[in-house]
Amino acid sequence: MGDRLGAVVFAKLFPNPAEPYRGIFVADQCRATAWAVDWTVVAPVPWVPRFAARLFGKPYVKGNRSFEGRTLFHPRYPVLPRRLLYATVAPLIRRTARGAFRRAVAEVDARLVHVHDLYPSGAAAWRLCEEVRLPYVLTVHGLDLYSNLANPRWRSQIIAAARGAAAIVCVGTPLAQDCVAELGVDPARVLVIPNTYDTTRFVPLARERSADGAIRLATLGRLSREKGHDLLLRALAMRLAAGSSLKLTFIGDGPELPALEALADELGVGDHVTFTGTLLGPDVPSAFAESDVFVLPSRSEGFGVALIEALATGLPVVATRSGGPADIVGPDDGVLVEAGDASALAHGIADVVANLDRFDTQRIAMRAAERYSPEAVGTRLVRLYREVLAGEPVSGTLAEEGRP
Repeated sequence: MGDRLGAVVFAKLFPNPAEPYRGIFVADQCRATAWAVDWTVVAPVPWVPRFAARLFGKPYVKGNRSFEGRTLFHPRYPVLPRRLLYATVAPLIRRTARGAFRRAVAEVDARLVHVHDLYPSGAAAWRLCEEVRLPYVLTVHGLDLYSNLANPRWRSQIIAAARGAAAIVCVGTPLAQDCVAELGVDPARVLVIPNTYDTTRFVPLARERSADGAIRLATLGRLSREKGHDLLLRALAMRLAAGSSLKLTFIGDGPELPALEALADELGVGDHVTFTGTLLGPDVPSAFAESDVFVLPSRSEGFGVALIEALATGLPVVATRSGGPADIVGPDDGVLVEAGDASALAHGIADVVANLDRFDTQRIAMRAAERYSPEAVGTRLVRLYREVLAGEPVSGTLAEEGRP
Protein backbone atom coordinates (compact mmCIF):
# COMPACT_ATOMS: atom_id res chain seq x y z
CA MET A 1 0.00 0.00 0.00
CA GLY A 2 3.03 2.35 -0.11
CA ASP A 3 4.80 4.47 2.49
CA ARG A 4 3.29 5.34 5.84
CA LEU A 5 1.27 8.50 6.01
CA GLY A 6 1.45 11.23 8.65
CA ALA A 7 -1.97 12.71 9.42
CA VAL A 8 -3.90 14.69 12.03
CA VAL A 9 -7.34 14.01 13.49
CA PHE A 10 -9.20 17.17 14.46
CA ALA A 11 -12.28 16.38 16.54
CA LYS A 12 -14.15 17.54 19.59
CA LEU A 13 -15.56 14.02 19.53
CA PHE A 14 -12.71 12.14 21.16
CA PRO A 15 -12.27 10.38 24.51
CA ASN A 16 -10.78 12.41 27.35
CA PRO A 17 -10.17 11.70 31.04
CA ALA A 18 -13.50 13.23 32.05
CA GLU A 19 -15.46 11.52 29.23
CA PRO A 20 -13.73 8.21 28.42
CA TYR A 21 -16.40 7.11 25.92
CA ARG A 22 -16.92 10.43 24.16
CA GLY A 23 -16.43 9.91 20.43
CA ILE A 24 -14.82 6.53 21.01
CA PHE A 25 -15.74 5.62 17.43
CA VAL A 26 -13.24 8.25 16.24
CA ALA A 27 -10.50 6.71 18.36
CA ASP A 28 -11.47 3.29 17.01
CA GLN A 29 -11.03 4.58 13.45
CA CYS A 30 -7.53 5.83 14.31
CA ARG A 31 -6.62 2.40 15.66
CA ALA A 32 -8.14 0.74 12.59
CA THR A 33 -5.83 2.72 10.29
CA ALA A 34 -2.71 2.69 12.47
CA TRP A 35 -1.12 0.02 10.26
CA ALA A 36 -0.71 2.69 7.57
CA VAL A 37 -1.09 6.07 9.29
CA ASP A 38 0.86 7.85 12.02
CA TRP A 39 -1.76 9.94 13.81
CA THR A 40 -1.57 12.93 16.06
CA VAL A 41 -4.87 14.11 17.51
CA VAL A 42 -6.18 17.59 18.25
CA ALA A 43 -9.26 17.26 20.45
CA PRO A 44 -10.48 20.67 21.69
CA VAL A 45 -12.16 20.70 25.10
CA PRO A 46 -14.14 23.43 26.85
CA TRP A 47 -12.30 25.57 29.37
CA VAL A 48 -14.15 26.30 32.59
CA PRO A 49 -12.77 26.73 36.12
CA ARG A 50 -12.65 23.46 38.01
CA PHE A 51 -15.34 24.57 40.47
CA ALA A 52 -17.65 25.65 37.64
CA ALA A 53 -17.23 22.46 35.63
CA ARG A 54 -19.24 20.47 38.15
CA LEU A 55 -21.77 23.27 38.57
CA PHE A 56 -22.51 23.54 34.83
CA GLY A 57 -22.03 19.88 33.95
CA LYS A 58 -18.96 20.52 31.79
CA PRO A 59 -15.96 18.18 31.59
CA TYR A 60 -12.80 19.44 33.24
CA VAL A 61 -9.78 18.45 31.16
CA LYS A 62 -6.33 19.99 31.42
CA GLY A 63 -3.08 19.09 29.68
CA ASN A 64 -2.11 16.95 26.73
CA ARG A 65 -1.93 13.16 26.76
CA SER A 66 -0.62 10.32 24.64
CA PHE A 67 -2.64 8.30 22.14
CA GLU A 68 -1.09 5.24 20.53
CA GLY A 69 2.40 6.61 21.15
CA ARG A 70 1.74 10.09 19.71
CA THR A 71 0.59 13.35 21.26
CA LEU A 72 -3.10 13.94 21.90
CA PHE A 73 -3.49 17.72 22.18
CA HIS A 74 -6.33 19.16 24.25
CA PRO A 75 -6.47 22.88 23.43
CA ARG A 76 -9.06 24.56 25.63
CA TYR A 77 -11.62 27.06 24.41
CA PRO A 78 -13.82 29.25 26.67
CA VAL A 79 -17.50 28.44 27.00
CA LEU A 80 -20.53 29.90 28.73
CA PRO A 81 -23.37 27.93 30.34
CA ARG A 82 -26.46 27.01 28.34
CA ARG A 83 -24.57 27.47 25.06
CA LEU A 84 -24.65 31.25 25.36
CA LEU A 85 -22.78 32.81 22.41
CA TYR A 86 -22.27 29.28 21.03
CA ALA A 87 -22.35 30.73 17.52
CA THR A 88 -18.86 32.02 18.23
CA VAL A 89 -17.46 28.64 19.31
CA ALA A 90 -15.96 27.68 15.93
CA PRO A 91 -13.85 30.88 15.69
CA LEU A 92 -12.85 30.43 19.34
CA ILE A 93 -11.76 26.83 18.74
CA ARG A 94 -9.84 27.90 15.65
CA ARG A 95 -8.00 30.61 17.60
CA THR A 96 -7.23 28.54 20.69
CA ALA A 97 -6.30 25.37 18.77
CA ARG A 98 -4.04 26.99 16.17
CA GLY A 99 -0.80 26.37 18.08
CA ALA A 100 -1.67 22.78 18.98
CA PHE A 101 -2.77 22.08 15.42
CA ARG A 102 0.51 23.28 13.94
CA ARG A 103 2.51 21.26 16.47
CA ALA A 104 0.45 18.19 15.61
CA VAL A 105 1.13 18.70 11.89
CA ALA A 106 4.86 19.07 12.55
CA GLU A 107 5.08 16.04 14.84
CA VAL A 108 4.20 13.57 12.07
CA ASP A 109 4.96 15.73 9.04
CA ALA A 110 1.24 15.49 8.28
CA ARG A 111 0.05 15.48 4.69
CA LEU A 112 -3.66 15.20 5.44
CA VAL A 113 -6.22 16.02 8.15
CA HIS A 114 -9.31 14.01 9.06
CA VAL A 115 -11.95 16.23 10.66
CA HIS A 116 -14.95 14.81 12.50
CA ASP A 117 -18.31 16.63 12.62
CA LEU A 118 -19.50 19.66 10.73
CA TYR A 119 -19.89 22.14 13.58
CA PRO A 120 -17.94 23.33 15.39
CA SER A 121 -14.95 21.10 14.50
CA GLY A 122 -15.43 21.29 10.74
CA ALA A 123 -16.01 25.02 10.76
CA ALA A 124 -12.84 25.54 12.82
CA ALA A 125 -10.59 23.07 10.99
CA TRP A 126 -11.56 24.37 7.55
CA ARG A 127 -9.65 27.60 8.18
CA LEU A 128 -6.77 25.90 9.99
CA CYS A 129 -6.19 23.50 7.09
CA GLU A 130 -6.38 26.38 4.65
CA GLU A 131 -3.66 28.22 6.59
CA VAL A 132 -1.20 25.30 6.35
CA ARG A 133 -2.39 24.23 2.87
CA LEU A 134 -3.36 20.70 3.81
CA PRO A 135 -6.30 18.78 2.32
CA TYR A 136 -8.89 17.47 4.73
CA VAL A 137 -11.45 14.68 4.78
CA LEU A 138 -14.61 15.55 6.71
CA THR A 139 -16.76 12.90 8.42
CA VAL A 140 -20.41 13.70 9.13
CA HIS A 141 -21.92 11.66 11.96
CA GLY A 142 -25.57 12.72 11.95
CA LEU A 143 -26.63 15.17 14.62
CA ASP A 144 -23.91 17.56 13.46
CA LEU A 145 -25.95 17.94 10.25
CA TYR A 146 -29.51 17.76 11.50
CA SER A 147 -29.23 19.78 14.71
CA ASN A 148 -27.04 22.62 13.45
CA LEU A 149 -28.35 23.69 10.04
CA ALA A 150 -31.33 25.57 11.47
CA ASN A 151 -29.01 28.30 12.78
CA PRO A 152 -28.24 30.66 9.86
CA ARG A 153 -24.80 31.65 11.24
CA TRP A 154 -23.79 28.04 11.69
CA ARG A 155 -25.24 27.05 8.33
CA SER A 156 -22.93 29.32 6.35
CA GLN A 157 -19.89 27.97 8.22
CA ILE A 158 -21.06 24.37 7.80
CA ILE A 159 -21.55 24.78 4.06
CA ALA A 160 -18.12 26.38 3.70
CA ALA A 161 -16.47 23.55 5.65
CA ALA A 162 -18.26 20.90 3.59
CA ARG A 163 -17.42 22.50 0.27
CA GLY A 164 -13.76 22.89 1.23
CA ALA A 165 -13.31 19.20 2.01
CA ALA A 166 -11.48 16.93 -0.43
CA ALA A 167 -14.03 14.24 0.44
CA ILE A 168 -17.02 13.95 2.74
CA VAL A 169 -17.46 10.68 4.57
CA CYS A 170 -20.90 9.85 5.95
CA VAL A 171 -21.54 6.92 8.26
CA GLY A 172 -24.77 5.92 6.52
CA THR A 173 -26.47 6.20 3.12
CA PRO A 174 -29.50 8.30 4.20
CA LEU A 175 -27.11 10.74 5.88
CA ALA A 176 -24.96 10.96 2.73
CA GLN A 177 -28.02 11.69 0.59
CA ASP A 178 -29.13 14.38 3.05
CA CYS A 179 -25.66 15.98 2.95
CA VAL A 180 -25.89 16.30 -0.82
CA ALA A 181 -29.41 17.73 -0.62
CA GLU A 182 -28.86 20.10 2.32
CA LEU A 183 -25.30 21.29 1.66
CA GLY A 184 -25.25 21.31 -2.11
CA VAL A 185 -22.03 19.31 -2.28
CA ASP A 186 -20.97 17.24 -5.27
CA PRO A 187 -22.04 13.56 -4.95
CA ALA A 188 -18.70 12.65 -6.53
CA ARG A 189 -17.02 13.74 -3.26
CA VAL A 190 -19.48 12.06 -0.88
CA LEU A 191 -19.12 8.43 0.18
CA VAL A 192 -20.31 6.10 2.90
CA ILE A 193 -17.81 4.51 5.26
CA PRO A 194 -19.30 3.12 8.48
CA ASN A 195 -17.90 3.28 11.97
CA THR A 196 -16.04 0.31 13.36
CA TYR A 197 -16.05 -1.36 16.78
CA ASP A 198 -13.70 -2.94 19.29
CA THR A 199 -13.28 -6.55 18.18
CA THR A 200 -11.42 -7.42 21.39
CA ARG A 201 -14.53 -6.65 23.46
CA PHE A 202 -17.41 -7.57 21.19
CA VAL A 203 -17.09 -11.17 20.03
CA PRO A 204 -19.58 -13.99 19.37
CA LEU A 205 -21.06 -15.04 22.70
CA ALA A 206 -22.74 -18.23 23.84
CA ARG A 207 -26.08 -17.66 25.55
CA GLU A 208 -28.56 -19.62 27.60
CA ARG A 209 -32.18 -18.61 27.92
CA SER A 210 -33.37 -17.20 31.22
CA ALA A 211 -34.43 -19.85 33.74
CA ASP A 212 -37.81 -18.16 34.23
CA GLY A 213 -38.57 -18.21 30.50
CA ALA A 214 -38.63 -14.42 30.12
CA ILE A 215 -37.11 -12.92 26.97
CA ARG A 216 -34.43 -10.42 27.91
CA LEU A 217 -34.31 -7.20 25.91
CA ALA A 218 -31.35 -4.82 26.09
CA THR A 219 -30.68 -1.33 24.79
CA LEU A 220 -27.49 0.71 24.98
CA GLY A 221 -26.95 4.43 24.53
CA ARG A 222 -27.13 7.88 25.98
CA LEU A 223 -30.49 8.43 27.65
CA SER A 224 -31.61 11.41 25.60
CA ARG A 225 -34.81 12.14 23.73
CA GLU A 226 -33.56 11.42 20.20
CA LYS A 227 -32.71 7.86 21.28
CA GLY A 228 -36.42 7.06 21.72
CA HIS A 229 -36.21 5.20 25.03
CA ASP A 230 -39.63 6.49 26.08
CA LEU A 231 -41.07 4.76 23.01
CA LEU A 232 -39.36 1.54 24.04
CA LEU A 233 -40.97 1.69 27.48
CA ARG A 234 -44.38 2.18 25.87
CA ALA A 235 -43.73 -0.72 23.50
CA LEU A 236 -42.74 -2.88 26.45
CA ALA A 237 -45.99 -2.00 28.23
CA MET A 238 -47.96 -3.01 25.12
CA ARG A 239 -46.24 -6.38 24.88
CA LEU A 240 -46.65 -7.10 28.59
CA ALA A 241 -50.35 -6.24 28.34
CA ALA A 242 -50.57 -8.74 25.45
CA GLY A 243 -49.19 -11.46 27.70
CA SER A 244 -45.51 -11.53 26.69
CA SER A 245 -42.92 -12.39 29.34
CA LEU A 246 -40.21 -9.76 28.91
CA LYS A 247 -37.46 -8.01 30.85
CA LEU A 248 -35.70 -4.86 29.65
CA THR A 249 -32.25 -3.54 30.57
CA PHE A 250 -31.19 0.03 29.82
CA ILE A 251 -27.41 0.37 29.59
CA GLY A 252 -26.26 3.98 29.77
CA ASP A 253 -26.95 7.26 31.47
CA GLY A 254 -28.13 10.69 30.42
CA PRO A 255 -30.51 13.58 31.05
CA GLU A 256 -33.67 11.54 30.43
CA LEU A 257 -33.00 9.02 33.22
CA PRO A 258 -35.38 10.56 35.83
CA ALA A 259 -38.16 10.94 33.24
CA LEU A 260 -37.71 7.35 32.05
CA GLU A 261 -37.80 5.98 35.59
CA ALA A 262 -40.99 7.96 36.22
CA LEU A 263 -42.53 6.74 32.96
CA ALA A 264 -41.72 3.11 33.79
CA ASP A 265 -43.58 3.51 37.09
CA GLU A 266 -46.47 5.33 35.40
CA LEU A 267 -46.86 2.53 32.85
CA GLY A 268 -46.66 -0.11 35.56
CA VAL A 269 -43.59 -1.80 34.04
CA GLY A 270 -41.02 -0.81 36.65
CA ASP A 271 -40.62 -4.39 37.90
CA HIS A 272 -39.63 -5.49 34.39
CA VAL A 273 -37.02 -2.75 33.82
CA THR A 274 -33.43 -2.32 35.02
CA PHE A 275 -31.34 0.83 34.59
CA THR A 276 -27.66 -0.10 34.92
CA GLY A 277 -26.11 3.33 34.38
CA THR A 278 -22.88 3.57 32.40
CA LEU A 279 -21.01 0.29 32.09
CA LEU A 280 -17.29 0.13 31.38
CA GLY A 281 -14.81 -2.39 30.03
CA PRO A 282 -16.12 -5.95 29.92
CA ASP A 283 -19.43 -5.07 31.59
CA VAL A 284 -21.24 -4.22 28.35
CA PRO A 285 -20.38 -7.54 26.63
CA SER A 286 -21.37 -9.30 29.86
CA ALA A 287 -24.76 -7.56 29.74
CA PHE A 288 -25.16 -8.61 26.10
CA ALA A 289 -24.34 -12.19 27.07
CA GLU A 290 -27.35 -12.11 29.40
CA SER A 291 -29.70 -10.73 26.72
CA ASP A 292 -31.75 -12.34 23.95
CA VAL A 293 -32.66 -9.33 21.77
CA PHE A 294 -31.11 -5.89 21.30
CA VAL A 295 -33.43 -2.94 20.64
CA LEU A 296 -32.41 0.43 19.17
CA PRO A 297 -35.53 2.64 19.34
CA SER A 298 -33.97 5.89 18.07
CA ARG A 299 -36.02 8.70 16.59
CA SER A 300 -32.87 9.80 14.73
CA GLU A 301 -29.61 7.86 14.39
CA GLY A 302 -26.72 8.79 12.12
CA PHE A 303 -25.16 5.35 12.49
CA GLY A 304 -25.61 3.27 15.64
CA VAL A 305 -22.34 1.89 17.01
CA ALA A 306 -24.25 0.11 19.78
CA LEU A 307 -26.16 -1.74 17.07
CA ILE A 308 -23.05 -3.22 15.42
CA GLU A 309 -21.58 -4.04 18.85
CA ALA A 310 -24.70 -6.04 19.68
CA LEU A 311 -24.69 -7.77 16.29
CA ALA A 312 -21.00 -8.62 16.75
CA THR A 313 -21.94 -10.68 19.80
CA GLY A 314 -24.67 -12.49 17.83
CA LEU A 315 -27.73 -10.71 19.18
CA PRO A 316 -30.71 -10.39 16.83
CA VAL A 317 -32.00 -6.83 16.81
CA VAL A 318 -35.03 -4.63 16.51
CA ALA A 319 -34.15 -1.17 15.18
CA THR A 320 -35.91 1.81 13.67
CA ARG A 321 -35.62 3.29 10.19
CA SER A 322 -34.04 6.36 11.74
CA GLY A 323 -31.05 6.78 9.42
CA GLY A 324 -27.99 4.58 9.88
CA PRO A 325 -29.76 1.37 10.97
CA ALA A 326 -31.33 1.02 7.49
CA ASP A 327 -27.84 0.24 6.15
CA ILE A 328 -26.98 -2.15 8.97
CA VAL A 329 -29.92 -4.47 9.67
CA GLY A 330 -30.75 -7.16 7.12
CA PRO A 331 -33.64 -9.67 7.35
CA ASP A 332 -31.36 -12.30 8.86
CA ASP A 333 -30.18 -9.90 11.57
CA GLY A 334 -33.56 -8.78 12.89
CA VAL A 335 -36.30 -6.34 11.90
CA LEU A 336 -36.58 -2.65 11.06
CA VAL A 337 -39.66 -0.63 12.03
CA GLU A 338 -40.76 2.95 11.51
CA ALA A 339 -39.13 5.50 13.81
CA GLY A 340 -41.16 7.41 16.37
CA ASP A 341 -43.90 4.78 16.61
CA ALA A 342 -44.23 2.80 19.86
CA SER A 343 -46.81 0.46 18.35
CA ALA A 344 -44.52 -0.40 15.43
CA LEU A 345 -41.72 -1.03 17.90
CA ALA A 346 -43.96 -3.36 19.91
CA HIS A 347 -44.84 -5.31 16.75
CA GLY A 348 -41.15 -5.55 15.83
CA ILE A 349 -40.29 -6.94 19.24
CA ALA A 350 -43.13 -9.46 18.97
CA ASP A 351 -41.89 -10.53 15.54
CA VAL A 352 -38.30 -11.16 16.65
CA VAL A 353 -39.34 -12.87 19.88
CA ALA A 354 -41.74 -15.18 18.03
CA ASN A 355 -39.00 -16.16 15.58
CA LEU A 356 -36.03 -16.10 17.92
CA ASP A 357 -34.94 -19.64 17.11
CA ARG A 358 -34.61 -18.91 13.39
CA PHE A 359 -31.78 -16.40 13.91
CA ASP A 360 -28.31 -17.90 13.47
CA THR A 361 -26.31 -16.01 16.08
CA GLN A 362 -22.93 -17.11 14.71
CA ARG A 363 -23.77 -15.84 11.23
CA ILE A 364 -25.10 -12.57 12.65
CA ALA A 365 -21.73 -12.03 14.34
CA MET A 366 -19.84 -13.07 11.21
CA ARG A 367 -21.70 -10.58 9.00
CA ALA A 368 -21.01 -7.77 11.47
CA ALA A 369 -17.29 -8.57 11.49
CA GLU A 370 -17.10 -8.75 7.70
CA ARG A 371 -18.64 -5.31 7.28
CA TYR A 372 -17.58 -3.34 10.36
CA SER A 373 -14.36 -4.83 11.71
CA PRO A 374 -11.31 -2.53 12.02
CA GLU A 375 -9.72 -4.36 9.09
CA ALA A 376 -12.71 -3.75 6.81
CA VAL A 377 -13.25 -0.11 7.76
CA GLY A 378 -9.55 0.73 8.08
CA THR A 379 -8.79 -0.53 4.58
CA ARG A 380 -11.50 1.67 3.08
CA LEU A 381 -10.30 4.75 4.96
CA VAL A 382 -6.65 4.29 3.97
CA ARG A 383 -7.67 3.86 0.33
CA LEU A 384 -9.58 7.15 0.56
CA TYR A 385 -6.60 8.99 2.08
CA ARG A 386 -4.29 7.77 -0.66
CA GLU A 387 -6.77 8.75 -3.39
CA VAL A 388 -7.06 12.25 -1.95
CA LEU A 389 -3.30 12.71 -1.74
CA ALA A 390 -2.78 11.36 -5.25
CA GLY A 391 -5.42 13.72 -6.63
CA GLU A 392 -7.38 10.73 -7.94
CA PRO A 393 -11.18 10.54 -8.12
CA VAL A 394 -12.61 9.23 -4.87
CA SER A 395 -13.95 5.70 -5.29
CA GLY A 396 -17.24 4.38 -3.94
CA THR A 397 -19.04 7.74 -3.95
CA LEU A 398 -22.77 8.35 -4.31
CA ALA A 399 -22.22 9.54 -7.88
CA GLU A 400 -20.25 6.39 -8.76
CA GLU A 401 -23.00 4.21 -7.30
CA GLY A 402 -25.71 6.12 -9.13
CA ARG A 403 -27.33 7.46 -5.97
CA PRO A 404 -28.82 10.95 -5.86
